[in-house]
Amino acid sequence: MLEPKIATTTKVAVFASSQDQRQLLHTMLEQNGLDVVVSEAAGDQFLTELQKNPADVLLIDLRDDEDDDLDFLDTLSDDIPILFNDSGPEGVSLAGSGDNWAKKLAAKLTEMAHGAKAVEKSSADDVPFPMVKPQTTQTTAAKPAPAITKETRITSPTTTTTATSGPAAKPAATAATQLNVWVLGASLGGPQAVRQFLAAIQEGLPVVFILAQHIGANHVSLLAEQLNRVTAFEVLPGKTGHQLQHGEVILTPADKQLSITDDGFLALTQAPPATIYSPSIDNVMTEVARCYGERAGTIIFSGMGDDGARGCESIAEKGGIVWAQDIASCVVSSMPDQARKTGKVSYSANPEQLAKHLYEYYCKAK
Repeated sequence: MLEPKIATTTKVAVFASSQDQRQLLHTMLEQNGLDVVVSEAAGDQFLTELQKNPADVLLIDLRDDEDDDLDFLDTLSDDIPILFNDSGPEGVSLAGSGDNWAKKLAAKLTEMAHGAKAVEKSSADDVPFPMVKPQTTQTTAAKPAPAITKETRITSPTTTTTATSGPAAKPAATAATQLNVWVLGASLGGPQAVRQFLAAIQEGLPVVFILAQHIGANHVSLLAEQLNRVTAFEVLPGKTGHQLQHGEVILTPADKQLSITDDGFLALTQAPPATIYSPSIDNVMTEVARCYGERAGTIIFSGMGDDGARGCESIAEKGGIVWAQDIASCVVSSMPDQARKTGKVSYSANPEQLAKHLYEYYCKAK
């Protein structure tokens, strides 16, 4: 008898505000061999059920129009993997592409719970999915990354504070800082990929990250809390008046447009109503390129669509560096693929390798 592709012992706890959404997820997962042990909305009942029925992995459905208190996540053990979804599969059928999506979701949850060896690689890797499914930890070898093309190495400043002298590496705009500012652009599948990347970032790296993640405006603080658990950097939701400094990860609010003053202070204004993506990765990257020139960089992580492709060109035109997550480690590789089509991406790898390469870029070759 052939072994099943997906382990039948994976126990999943589903958190979703909508009863219809919980039922749909419950049906999809159990039809693909997983055991849904908890399916509840926010509140004490969820924690009570989870205590009685321990899960291997937690699936959280985030809705921008819901105000559920998600502080309970802080009470959970750091050992339980959490997969975030911020745009539910409303109207998705369990046939056709919806069925393929459900199979891959089940495989990803199994891999998060038990490791990559617990499930065979799905043959539906290129099927577009209507749900945010953060990338699971990669334990198998990744595809070899392409060699780096021409890159201008920017040596790190001697301190991580605002520079007070010397016009070296003058950015496009005359800034009073000599910061190395990298934009992390992510969408569908991004939260888990970014989590892996930041967990691998070493303390003292002379970089400030600005994370532009497509996520509901109500959930930026939650994402910051989750990322703070795994990284040596300080993760903060962006606020007007905050001055950028190395060792930080600034989350761009979904409903705001970010700009940066010449002396490195953030200014947030209401995003235009016609904006397709929230936040706009392109806009954040263009602003960072304008302010920091060749000290700017970007990494495009897993996501659907083409947000970030135009921004990659902006950063490259100013002398900055453009990298992307590789296809093998993405949940959906549309955004990195579109970035690569611009011809500006000089390095592609999985999240952990990207973090290692960034350390080598700034700290090893001086």
